[in-house]
Amino acid sequence: MRRTAILLLAALLLLSFGCGANGQDDPNAVFIDPNAVRGGEYGALYFEADGVRFGIYDEAEPVLSALPARSTFTRGSCAFDTEDVFHTYDSFEIRTNEIDGVARITSISVHDDRIRTPQGLYIGMSEEDAAKAFPELKDADWNLADGTALLSVTFADGVVYGITYTPADTEG
Repeated sequence: MRRTAILLLAALLLLSFGCGANGQDDPNAVFIDPNAVRGGEYGALYFEADGVRFGIYDEAEPVLSALPARSTFTRGSCAFDTEDVFHTYDSFEIRTNEIDGVARITSISVHDDRIRTPQGLYIGMSEEDAAKAFPELKDADWNLADGTALLSVTFADGVVYGITYTPADTEG
């Protein structure tokens, strides 16, 4: 009986972390049009680490070769027909997906205060200082699209808590 309960709990947990039939049952899933891929057109919203500049939809191979990840793991994707591959570094994470046969960068997340974005943002920065450093972002409710990239900043208790680059809306 106990074993059955544990197996049932494990199955429920797996289902809660998944996204249904390729995310199609998830009303919050964002589906990206692979025909909208224009790698390299990220305007001002690029990311840089150890002298390597990259952005959303850039080819992953040159970036991953120049920046060996500390760890990598794969899981099913809600937004793409391929697997999400997460490449973890000390202060950030890159997610890649295969689009039209090419691994491309589909998100970049900053994890801690050891790294500043090229836009001057960092985890732990006050909302007031962030607004001074990047007023366009504040004016856009902390979600700014430029080219293929969307930069989103989240706050907790008046300080930057999350910095994420994802694909901008490709619907129009």
